[in-house]
Amino acid sequence: MPAAAQQTEAFRSWHRDKFSLFIHYGLYSELGGVWQGKPVKDGYSEQIYSFGIRDMSQYEPLAQQFRPDRWNADAIVALAKKAGMRSIVFTSKHHDGFCMYHSAETPFNIVDATPTRRDVMKELSDACRRAGMKFGVYFSLIDWHFPEATPISDHNADLITPAHHQYNMRQVREILTSYGPVSELWFDMGSLSPEQSEELYRLVHELQPDCMVSGRLGNDCADFAVMGDNELPTEPIAFPWQTAASLFPETWGYRSWQERGTIADKANEKIEELIRVVCRGGNYLLNIGPEGDGSVLPYEAEVLTTIGEWLALHGEAIYDTERSPFGELMPFGEVSTKDSVLYLFIRPDMAGREVFVPVNGNYLEEVANLSTSGTLDMVIRKDGLRIKMPTVMPRRHLVLALTFSRRDFVLTDKPLACPLNVANSTRIY
Repeated sequence: MPAAAQQTEAFRSWHRDKFSLFIHYGLYSELGGVWQGKPVKDGYSEQIYSFGIRDMSQYEPLAQQFRPDRWNADAIVALAKKAGMRSIVFTSKHHDGFCMYHSAETPFNIVDATPTRRDVMKELSDACRRAGMKFGVYFSLIDWHFPEATPISDHNADLITPAHHQYNMRQVREILTSYGPVSELWFDMGSLSPEQSEELYRLVHELQPDCMVSGRLGNDCADFAVMGDNELPTEPIAFPWQTAASLFPETWGYRSWQERGTIADKANEKIEELIRVVCRGGNYLLNIGPEGDGSVLPYEAEVLTTIGEWLALHGEAIYDTERSPFGELMPFGEVSTKDSVLYLFIRPDMAGREVFVPVNGNYLEEVANLSTSGTLDMVIRKDGLRIKMPTVMPRRHLVLALTFSRRDFVLTDKPLACPLNVANSTRIY
């Protein structure tokens, strides 16, 4: 992972943002996880071609009925901002090879193959630019529609032939030259040679030097690592990384028969994941899957809105922060930091109990409770703080901001984790 990229303002801006929207929208959305009247329960619904069809002559005609009539790019950007997100990453092309932008490389794209002839990716990039929202692109390195890429495998780690690699190069070039500034290019799947990864990495930075490249390009050609799908690390990690998570781990693309549960429970689950990711040093990319007509499910919109309401109160402990300065997890919850401020995310099950924080209390200047207006009993010592939790805690977390007069307030000598397997970006097949 090139260290030089981590010194740029573009990288620092990406790292500070912390929370982004992933959108899986494609031809597969028209099916909603159903083929020939039956739910396809194997695999993700965006991979329904691989798990349920395997016949392109049956899949291609779906484009003739694919009408994104309810796709509203401005409304989606407004929803992302309401959720407290700082960027949007959109699926330009998934494994099925159907391009959600106007590609000159194949007629199998949303403009040339569908009745409405709308370039929804262009609409989204324009809407992001109008609203001051960063725009990123997902790009599948495997392509089940490209002749050189068949037959396909079940593990999505197919080798990329020379002809297929050049096809990918041309499509990446047209995306990076026709859709405005791209904040990150989220490559996915395939098994590339070191030379192929390096060539794509160089191409991205030649065309858009500020575009961050995801670790799934492979062969250490990346600006940040990517955990496995929905994967959360077990401890703080000392290099830049991202977790991509879906509202429903079973699928990324729209699934009509998905069991969704309550909005409150799902929002709590995703807030918990956001906290864990940020406090362990990463960025959180949370996915929704619009229906075939482009509409966002009201359930998903409500979950995002609920997360945004929480961030409106607690965002200072998330945005622009760094991982926990402690080399191990704290027993009471999670920790982030910003300059000389330490943020504590204390779990509800700590109600009535004492929390110990290994910091030099002599440097403590202020304690702010971001969750409630109540005061806390505290014992301040040079060898640590002891804070008594109230008997009634907030439903999610009690968030405290501890301000110190110096930055060297932490008492720990355990190094942070740097597991080697993450550098090449774990894939979930």
